[in-house]
Amino acid sequence: MNSLKTENLISIVIVNWNGKQWLNKCLTSLSKQSYKNTEIIVVDNGSTDGSVNYIMKNFPKVKIIKNKVNLGFPSANNLGVKESKGKYLLLINQDVWVENDFIQALYDYFQSHKFTVISPIERNYEYKRNHVFNSTIDIVGSPASYQTGYRKDKLFFMSVAYLCKKSDYLETLGFDDNYFAYYEDVDWFWRMSLMGKKFGYVDNVFIYHAGAGGSGKGIKYRMFLWRNQNALQTLLKNYSAISLIFVLPLYFVQNLAEMLIFLLILKPQIAYSYIQGWIFNLQHLKLIIQKRRWVQKHRVVGDFEIIKKMYFGIGKLSLLKDYLNKS
Repeated sequence: MNSLKTENLISIVIVNWNGKQWLNKCLTSLSKQSYKNTEIIVVDNGSTDGSVNYIMKNFPKVKIIKNKVNLGFPSANNLGVKESKGKYLLLINQDVWVENDFIQALYDYFQSHKFTVISPIERNYEYKRNHVFNSTIDIVGSPASYQTGYRKDKLFFMSVAYLCKKSDYLETLGFDDNYFAYYEDVDWFWRMSLMGKKFGYVDNVFIYHAGAGGSGKGIKYRMFLWRNQNALQTLLKNYSAISLIFVLPLYFVQNLAEMLIFLLILKPQIAYSYIQGWIFNLQHLKLIIQKRRWVQKHRVVGDFEIIKKMYFGIGKLSLLKDYLNKS
């Protein structure tokens, strides 16, 4: 590979866990891109559905990293980044497909704008008219929804696909390996905001996303467990000490209210996941404090500027309202 190609090489990193049903459309769409200077790396998290053999047979040019067990989404992404050769990274979910000029459009936009990370607009996997936006959080870290679409002044994090320089990903520490799944994107973008980095959506570039392609939909214990583990450590790492004095009591009060709701609807295991989230953070408190020190040392933006980007209200109620409106 000559130096020019290496300079413009985009390494596409996809984490797969039992996602065989999505791989054909995903990898075919990425293989047919008008932008040709790419490498595709699939990090398989111990799949048992034949995903690895399927890729080897049907997409022999794809590089596969085989994990014996499921290491979680952030750790698997970081393995792919470590093995990548490109100047640029495109981190992308397994349950997506894109149009043929997708990468070229993202690359051109990235070159002509001063962003650390850019993302395409997310649309429903099958119905192009369905837009999905969920790009901010409330003060206690709960994702929030704006029914009219995302607001650029409230853009707190982005999901599904990211284009950035590999050097910037490493400089900002990327996804935290202490997260198994969920909130790793909120945490990373919060950290970037504190470091003064800029990011944004590309309004005319789309990605078609099934959603919950690896975890499934509905009220699931594992999903709540991971979110309860990660939401708290996200707050602990990124807020200033003064802000934590006010935010943490609100966070725990909301946790207790949600636990009561799940007990009333006879889902005690979901209620218990909140307690397990607290225990997880106590068990990993030394590591979380170490990472917090790094974040606070490298921040150049105050909490007031960060809070201005958050949803004013209770984020989970906004999601409920959005769900009821769509039902």
